[in-house]
Amino acid sequence: MKLFSNLLIFFCFLIIFNDLNGQFGLRLKYNDQSLSNWDNNLGEYTQNNSKIFNTGYEVGLDYWFKLKKRRIEFMPEISYNTSRTTFINSTGIDHINLSGINFNFHSQIYALDMEGDCDCPTFSKQGASINKGLFFHFTPGLGYHTTSTKLSENSNIFGDEVKQIVFRAGLGIGLDIGLSDLLTITPILSYYFHSNMQWDNMPIPGRPQPGQINNQSDNLKQLQFTLRLGFRPDYGRRGRRR
Repeated sequence: MKLFSNLLIFFCFLIIFNDLNGQFGLRLKYNDQSLSNWDNNLGEYTQNNSKIFNTGYEVGLDYWFKLKKRRIEFMPEISYNTSRTTFINSTGIDHINLSGINFNFHSQIYALDMEGDCDCPTFSKQGASINKGLFFHFTPGLGYHTTSTKLSENSNIFGDEVKQIVFRAGLGIGLDIGLSDLLTITPILSYYFHSNMQWDNMPIPGRPQPGQINNQSDNLKQLQFTLRLGFRPDYGRRGRRR
């Protein structure tokens, strides 16, 4: 969490002292996730069909810049995600947590308006809004994930924390919807792939025998819905840029 705070301060510093030359955005996300191998492994011991970390939430802060002659835009982002699974009537485990700090490098391609002059909000331009606002994105990224377990036998006892770096890549589609020259709302639908995540000493309910080890790996698959609030404060200061 300290690392995330430091990165957030850095992004705020970048936005304030870079002459506000462009957009910055707040991203609110809902994640529909799948970890089938971990599901099957824990389900074998908990005797239920609970899907672990099947939903999650994420918040991020990005900064915008672009190519000069083509409508290809870039939005590096720092985000924090969290997900929890609570077990009911399961011996040994109360809940498990998955959290992460991510760096995402969003590359947006406005395929229907590649030649457009986009040094201003797309919704201010002439022409069909679907052509100006529709984009496809490719997003490579890096995450620092932590998995932890809280045992039900004593509410103050936590299992081993597993910390690891995960590579991720996503594809998706979005649409810029302008409310004013200062504010854009952008819904985005994305699908993310993740590199292998290893969970050493995954908890086994029911007090495993001494020396029993349960190491499991999985690849997180994530369908993500994002609502981005894009801000363009330089318009308020200088008027419309040419």
